[in-house]
Amino acid sequence: MIEIFKMSLIVFMFYALGRQGMIFEFWQRRISHLPDKISYPLGKCVICLTGQVMFWFYLIKYFHCYNLVDHLFFASAGMFLSVVYNFIYSYLND
Repeated sequence: MIEIFKMSLIVFMFYALGRQGMIFEFWQRRISHLPDKISYPLGKCVICLTGQVMFWFYLIKYFHCYNLVDHLFFASAGMFLSVVYNFIYSYLND
């Protein structure tokens, strides 16, 4: 469970630091020219990016003892946490 919090927070911070005036703004500019099907999972959408990172992280790390239900929970919990982080971040920035 701690792993889900860590990974989702790292992904959210990457996304948040991609906003205008931040250190990873160049990444957002680069992917903005791509089609939505490609740019969303690469960082245009925090939920999509978190889902992709969590999906692949679980698959790579737990391939030897793979469990479909755990895999889906891992990705879903990470996506839920990214929504929570985004809500808090938006609330504090307004």
